[in-house]
Parts: sequence; structure tokens; C-alpha cells
Amino acid sequence: MCNNKLRFVLAGWSLPLIHVTATTMSLLLGICGFVANADETPRVLDPQWRLTQIASEPDLVTPTGCCFDDQGRLLVIECHTHFPPDDYLGPKTDRIYRFDDSDGDGVLDRQRLFYEGGEATMNIANLGDGWFAVCTRSELMKLRDSVNDGIADQRVVLLTHETSANYPHNGLGGLTLGPDGWLYVGQGENFGEPYQLIGSDGSKQVGGGEGGNVFRCRTDGSRVERVATGFWNPFGLCFDSANRLWAAGNDPDSMPPNRLMHIVHGGDYGFQFRFGRAGIHPLQSWNGEFPGTLPMTAGTGEAACAVIQHGSHLWVTSWGDNRIERYSLDPRGASWTSKTEVVVQGDENFRPVAMAIAKDGSIYITDWVDRSYPVHGKGRLWRLSPVNDAVLQTQSLPEITAAETNALPLSESTSMAIETRLNALRNDDPFVRQAAITGLVQQDQLSALDQKMLTDPQHRVGRMLAWRWKELCDPASVPAVKRNTMIAAGLKDDSDAVVLTALRWAAERMCKDQLPAITSLLKQDRLSPPVFSAAMAAIAYLETGAASGRGRDPAIEKRLVEFANDVTRSARLRGLALQRLPPDADSPSDQELGNDIDGNTDRVLSREVVRLLVARGTDGSFDELAKIASNESIDEQTRADAIAGLSPKAASYAGLINRLSLPKQPAVLQVETKRIRNTNVRRDNAARPSRENIDGWMQLVGRSQDVDAGRRVFFRRGCSNCHVHSGRGTNTGPDLTHLAGQMTRPRILESILNPSKEVGPLYVPWTVLTSDGHVLTGLKMDRPGAKNQLRLQGADGNIFEVPRDEIEQLQPSEKSIMPVGLEDSMTLDELADLIAFLSEGELDMTAGN
Repeated sequence: MCNNKLRFVLAGWSLPLIHVTATTMSLLLGICGFVANADETPRVLDPQWRLTQIASEPDLVTPTGCCFDDQGRLLVIECHTHFPPDDYLGPKTDRIYRFDDSDGDGVLDRQRLFYEGGEATMNIANLGDGWFAVCTRSELMKLRDSVNDGIADQRVVLLTHETSANYPHNGLGGLTLGPDGWLYVGQGENFGEPYQLIGSDGSKQVGGGEGGNVFRCRTDGSRVERVATGFWNPFGLCFDSANRLWAAGNDPDSMPPNRLMHIVHGGDYGFQFRFGRAGIHPLQSWNGEFPGTLPMTAGTGEAACAVIQHGSHLWVTSWGDNRIERYSLDPRGASWTSKTEVVVQGDENFRPVAMAIAKDGSIYITDWVDRSYPVHGKGRLWRLSPVNDAVLQTQSLPEITAAETNALPLSESTSMAIETRLNALRNDDPFVRQAAITGLVQQDQLSALDQKMLTDPQHRVGRMLAWRWKELCDPASVPAVKRNTMIAAGLKDDSDAVVLTALRWAAERMCKDQLPAITSLLKQDRLSPPVFSAAMAAIAYLETGAASGRGRDPAIEKRLVEFANDVTRSARLRGLALQRLPPDADSPSDQELGNDIDGNTDRVLSREVVRLLVARGTDGSFDELAKIASNESIDEQTRADAIAGLSPKAASYAGLINRLSLPKQPAVLQVETKRIRNTNVRRDNAARPSRENIDGWMQLVGRSQDVDAGRRVFFRRGCSNCHVHSGRGTNTGPDLTHLAGQMTRPRILESILNPSKEVGPLYVPWTVLTSDGHVLTGLKMDRPGAKNQLRLQGADGNIFEVPRDEIEQLQPSEKSIMPVGLEDSMTLDELADLIAFLSEGELDMTAGN
């Protein structure tokens, strides 16, 4: 690699091509966490582990699940029915092979057929006593070799999944045996089709539209119960040494990353297929954003297929990103958080699916090999083994924490007073609140809840969530009149959280009789932005009975346009409608937007008119901004907003900007024109503290109250290239709308000065090393690019693509994609105003000031 040319696009910033020596290249790649390797064996990035191939095609093809039996033999599913081509020469059903060590040297060198049969066979688990649970898309069965001849001769169906959907891996898939003796099974989103999951004793769970679920039954198939909901596809399930249940969600649509989730009974993890595949509908959430939903523990690689505990980590396979990851756990209340660490990284021909742990501590991994979904005749089995026994000594996951211990009786105690659970509903920890909700349901305390007891909004949210869960598990157990009464009361509540909970429940159950009450919400001038958005989405869903499967929902947009154009509506609420319209919406026109401002004094409407014009970025929209800026009948703050919006075209409107900078002009206009003329120059010479000296920085920039000026800084200085605020911007980084009331000014300032100190799971950037020596960094996008290219978004908001066959290495970065030194791109006054906006902007929008 001597004299290779290396382009750094770190955090989305391009630097010139430079000549790099072999020594320098090695150093740079070491910093990035890359290990060069020219052969096809996946790279092991932890020197304490080594990887060897055990089997490959033609002996083993397209393997999915695997597990060890009690004698240390490995059973591996060979799937032949996952979209077989018309000319496929393989078997017509799936197979299960058993690998064993024929000569005692520790190598699984002998492969024999254990079972043949089934379609879309996904997972297998050891039940003990020679029995194995096997999960196909449409049923859960158990197999046993009762005569010890190596061939399964007993087959018992435990669960039947009755549905019209037949996609191979979005039905039953995840599988694990719990320490409680129950068998846990994951169900994918099933295209939202109605289904029945029927146990051997006739017990059943029914549904459709709610997305993926985790169920459980006894090992004889009886007593089918719902455990949790809100997944795309919980394809990987496991219990850890502290008896926690974990799921790796195979969630491939518009909301990367996939999720590693701590599963608790009754938990709702936010996704519902009925509200669209994209996962961004206002009535959905991905990381606990919506009332009653739970956050992920960590973001994983694409198409996560399995999760296991090994030593002090959870390990996850990423089929889509060609790697194996591991996670150490850090406590977060009654749950956990973690960061991704890549242990094994392969190329395009490494597609790990399942993992199983051998008695010697080695991990066996099935490998689909090819990215093609149809079966293709390729496959491998790998062994990841420690280089010495010391690697495995004294390693375990954390024991149950005090917070977890305190949460357990909330869900399980049969003697706990209802008042104790009500008090827990007010806890800040969503997992504690969920435990209390589960306890109210399981201990049959719901009917004892008196309205007078529900003095706190979280009490009322908890009661609705408890009844909602009860209805999901047993639809006949909740009379429609009772549900509708609670929804109607919730829609009238003063609390946003209560109203949002009622809106989602009404939409889920298609309660069209609630439409008048939901529509009447839109007459409340002080309605908050989240409730406005959810109400619009609920109305669109109830009226059409469907939601778009993509990012934009035409039904919602149609209603937003109608609302924004309705001059009889509150000006502030019309502004909220404009806030949610995409820039390329056909209506209102640029001229109509400009007319809305003329004579209007409502700042929300005026602000959103300007922001929509800026977002459109056309010659016509800039001309309209110029008219607003020069119109002396319009309030000064709106005119200043328009001036800031002209910043990208400052040279084209230099005459107007110069005129508005004259001393006779209002001071706010003079300030804004000065700022846009000095966009790329830091004009103050004040001494600036180190980035670690937050107190020193606060002395300089912590006292501004100019929220309007700060908003202009946010959009003019490029913050919106990465972040959304109040509906506008780019989702490269976190949505900053709700910082107000959640983060102090010093904490906001610290996140600007030291952006890598804390990076949320949705915003972990990925560093790509290409075969020609380029290093690129960006956030992975929701869908691949054309012709099998990895799609990424840089810090500047621009999307770029990298051919997957040119990727040498793909690694999560500990560095935020937000560049260090943002404070140097603005004056101290601008930074002070920006902090004022971020700390108070959402409150300002909610109040309509």
C-alpha cells in the first residue's frame, strides 16, 4: 500500500488527496480500527479470538438456525425453501444436519442428516431429554430421536401460525427456551395480515396490523401468551445469565439502525405495521419516543439475526453488514444501554445468521454467504474460538441491579397494593412504569381503579395502556363501550401524554366514532405540535383505513394542505400544518405563502411560511423571501427571518441586504444583515476557553434570551444540515425539537463543544475503508443504493453511495458525525443565541409566542 492515495471524509468533511506511506497507512487504519486482510476469511478484530471454517458448500448450503445438544453435537438447519428458483436442484423441503466429533480431536468433522421436512425453517433450540424445538414460518414443532439411531422419528406440533401471509422470514422465527421452563417465540410483522397463533390445547393469540410480537407457551405447546409487541421482526431471542430476555430485531426499513432490546413482559417497542413499513408515522416510535413505548438498549448492524450471551457480552450477528458484534451492558435505571463493538468483519460473502456456544466456549456461526434471498447453493459454518482459556475465565454479564430488583414485584407480586403500583406509574423510568402496568393487568387490579385515584396524568396514561394491553392479548375481554369511554375521556385530558395515548388507541382499533372528538382537537389554538401531528395522522388513518408504507403519507399531506390553506383556522395551527409539509408539496404556492404573512401578526405562521420558503430553495421562493424582508408592514422578527433565509443567495440580493443594513433600519435587521455578510468569518477576538471548560464558556455565552435570533443561527449556520428542529432540517443527527426542559444550557453547550462525549444509538456513524484506500464516514440510510451500494449520509446532509464489493471494512465509529469546532464557525453572540434557542425553542413553539 506504499504511496497509496487516501481521502479522508471524516464526519462528512472532505480533505485533499494526500500521499500516504505504508507506515502512515498502517497507523491511520489502526486508528480507525481496521485490520487489513487479503484473503476471504472474515477478519477477527479481537486478537483473543480466531476464526476457522468447519463446513461449506456443497456439504452445507443456506444454513439458518443452529444449537448444540446435550452431548455437544451441533444441529444446523439447512433451508431449501426460502424463495427457491424454478431451476433449483436442491431438496423440496428443508433439512437439519447433526455435526459431531468423530475422532475426539475437538473438531466437528462428521455431518449426518437428522431430519428432513418443513418449509421456511428458521430456528432450533435444545429442550433437553433429546427434544428440539424447531421454528418454521407457519408452525412451532418439536423433534426427537427416540431410538438413538441419529434420525428424528418423533414430531409434535406445538403451535400453528394461521395466516394468509407467506413471506419466508416474517412469520415465526425467533426461538429460545427460558429459565422459567417456557418456550419463547418471535413473530415478524407478517405484512400486517390477520393471524391466529394456536397452541396444542386450543389456547390462542390473535391479531394483525400491530407488527411483530414475542409469544410464549409451555414446552408441550399449551397456554399461549403474548409477552411483548412493537417489533419489526424479533428474529433473535435469548436469555442471559441473570434471566433477562433479549431480542435482536431484524428491522430493515426506514428506521436504521436495527435494535438490541431488553424485553419485559407487556412491553411495547413502538413499531406497528398498520401505520406503515417506514416506521416514521407520528403514531409510531423507534426508541421510546411515544408514550407507553420502551427504548432500545443499542443500535445494531443491518438485518440482525441472532443474539446470545457469551461471557461478559451479548453477541449479535448482522447479516446485512457482514459482521458479528458484541455489547457490554451499562445500567440505565431498570434496564440497560450499550455501544456496538465489531468482533468479526467479513466481506460481501459473509452473511452470519445464527450462533451457538459449544461446551469449550467456542461460538459456531452459520453463514448464508450470498446476499441473495433466494436459496443459491452456497453456505458455510464457522468456529470462533478463544486463543486460550483465560479469555473465558470470570466473565459474566452484570447481575440484576437494585432498580431491576425493585421493578420485579411491581409486575409479579400478588399481594402488592394498588396504590404502590399507581405511585410507580409516576416514575421517570419507562421500565418501572411498564412493570407497574403489567402488574395491574396480571394481578387483575384494573377493575379496582377508581377515577378519583387517577390524580396524575401518568396514572391515566398507565390505566389506558393497561386496558390496551389486556385488549391486545384478549380482544373479547374489553367491551368496546369501556374502551371508547376511556378514549373519549383521554381526548379531553389536559395532558399531552394522555391525549397521545388516546389518539393511538383510537386509531389502532379503528374507532371512527371518535373522529368528531379528534377533529375538535384541531380547534384548540394552544394545541402542542406533537398532539397536532398525531391528531392529523389519526384522522387520516381513520378516514382511509391505511397508512403509507413510505416516508411520505399522501393522506396526511392532503389534510395538512387543506388545513394550511383554510383561513378560518387559527393562524398558529395553520403554521403547525405548514411545519409538517415537505418542501416539494405542490400547495401552497410561494405567492400564497407570501400572502399569508402580509398583515398577519402570528409568529408561528409567519415563521413557518419563511422556513418553508427557505426549504424549497427555488428562485421563486427566494424572491418571495426578498419581498418579505423588504416589506415594512411586516414585523421585524419575520423580516429578519427572511433575511437569514436569503443567506445562501446573499450575493444575488446584495442590494437589498446592504439597504437593510443601514443605520436607519431596525436594529434586529442590522444585526442579521451583518451576520449573513460575515457568514464564514469569526469576527470577535475574545479569548476562548478550552472545550473542557464548560463553566468558562457559560460565562461567555450562557445568558442570551434571544430565541428568535438563535433560531436564525440554527438554520443559517448549517445546524439544520444535520438536525431537525420543529419539522425542518435533516435527520443525520438527533431531532433537537424537544431539548427544552430536558437538557440544561451547560449540557447543550457541552454537546456542541464535545459532540462525541455521548452518541445516541440512532446516530452512530460508520467508517468505511474502501479497497482503493479511501476512508469515508456517514450514517447508514434506510435503504441500499442502486446496484448493491451502501447508502450513507455525511455530516453535511448529503447522501453518498459506496459499492459493497469495494468495501474492505465497515466499522462503527466512537466519534460523533458532528464535527468538532463548530463553535469556531460563529461569533460568541451567535453561539449564545443558538443556545438560547435550543434551550427554549420548543417551549416557545408550544406556547405560540
